Amino acid sequence: MAMFASYWGKPLDQGQQATFVRCGFALLTNTIALVLALRAVRNLWMIYVFTPIAAALALWALASWQRTALAALWFRLLIPLLGVAWVAIVLTIEDMQTFSLLAEPFAGLLVLGAAIYTLVARTIMDLSRPMRSAWFWIGIGLAISSAGSIALPPAANWLIRRHPELVMRAYEIKAILEAAAYAAIAWGMTCRSPVGGEREAVFAMRRE
Repeated sequence: MAMFASYWGKPLDQGQQATFVRCGFALLTNTIALVLALRAVRNLWMIYVFTPIAAALALWALASWQRTALAALWFRLLIPLLGVAWVAIVLTIEDMQTFSLLAEPFAGLLVLGAAIYTLVARTIMDLSRPMRSAWFWIGIGLAISSAGSIALPPAANWLIRRHPELVMRAYEIKAILEAAAYAAIAWGMTCRSPVGGEREAVFAMRRE
């Protein structure tokens, strides 16, 4: 839905472009995961492929919406930090055949923090109505999506053998929240900056 919404109106800004790629990658990996599930093949290992790339694209998108060059730089520096930490955690702690204990929650926490910071900072600094801006709706969608990745995977890892029915119910609720998150992202993809808006933002960043 977010991918189709991106075709409406004027060209996408840099954050929307990164979000477009992220949505396309999510569609691809979810399709592969579904095919594997229908064939009764384990697909939990795909979490360890999708999550770091999706988180990196989310951080790149959020970085492009920062109002200062310093904030944008810090957001982009989080991407290699995520990559190094992800590889270290997966190689030393994780079992790729089951739910993530630490890697997925770590990535979710980074994206959640970045999304909340962007929403608060941009809402305070922007004079125009934030609900007409891509960063607002996509930021909300990323926050909702990443929040479910913080506590649920390690809880599922612990409960899957004892109470698999609870894990199934929890992921059904998460699927509803993901649908709401992608609805917000899709709406954000239809938003466009006013003419000159992106240029003024760049000039504001340089003045900082």
